[in-house]
Amino acid sequence: MNLLPAETNLDIIKCLKFNQLNNIQQSNRHFCELINKYKNELAIKVFDSMELVVLKNYVCKQVEQESGALDFNLSEELKLKWKAAIQEKVPMYFYDYIYSRQIKFEKATETYKMNEIANLFLISEETYDAAPKVLRLQLQRYPETIEEMLIYRYWLERLSNCFFENITSDHSVLNPEMIDLLFDGSPPLKFQTKYFHFFHGLQCLKKYEFMYHHVVVHGSKGIYYEDHKYNFKGEMKKDEERFYQPPDVGEGEEQPVFCKVADYEFFGVDKPERHLKLYLCFPIGSKKPKSLEHDWINI
Repeated sequence: MNLLPAETNLDIIKCLKFNQLNNIQQSNRHFCELINKYKNELAIKVFDSMELVVLKNYVCKQVEQESGALDFNLSEELKLKWKAAIQEKVPMYFYDYIYSRQIKFEKATETYKMNEIANLFLISEETYDAAPKVLRLQLQRYPETIEEMLIYRYWLERLSNCFFENITSDHSVLNPEMIDLLFDGSPPLKFQTKYFHFFHGLQCLKKYEFMYHHVVVHGSKGIYYEDHKYNFKGEMKKDEERFYQPPDVGEGEEQPVFCKVADYEFFGVDKPERHLKLYLCFPIGSKKPKSLEHDWINI
């Protein structure tokens, strides 16, 4: 292959799976440079699921530190922003303080002990039906050093180049503000998934904010929404700037407000006749949602 034109080599490696690409990338410098140059056109790593869990006492493999993790050229301006975030204790994630559902990663307990270190679990697709291969990236709730921030940025960027069959946000969620800060707001970091699952809790608005800005759902009706009573699945139907009035406000009681509105429509998983519409509302020019409105049509 060394004697073939670069275009021919590219056509060949486009037919390879991710693990095969890894092997050939390590064979010599020429292939390493070629794969790095065209990495956006080649096969990506596929995981069965990704989930952020804020619970103690897990024993699994921590993702290995790679030599390039600290190579990012950090500008002085961004470095000052990161230092300010560390001093102001901007959290890396949020979690629900009240939570009683059983997590698949440990046996049920009466009381879940929350930790100041979260585990971002990655379950490999290849071994899901057998004993799952679980990788773990540990995240401090409040980063303490610039080096930690660089490592988090490196791994989140790596994960944005993967594909996940499922991304789950049951009781915790990455902080969208911190993601924007790590990547300086541009381009927005996006995680690719077929299905996004989340549980309605105290941080529900943050979960929607994270999903809206940082998750691309490829599955049809691929958003799964669950609370203590109902299970729904649905999708975003519209995303536009318009005049909006909450559905439970009577005519004339409150003037419609011009804002950006993302419309979601859900139907019951077991009972499709159940119908729910959700409206995520943003002030014009703001990335932070102001409100989340529910319209229960047939419950």
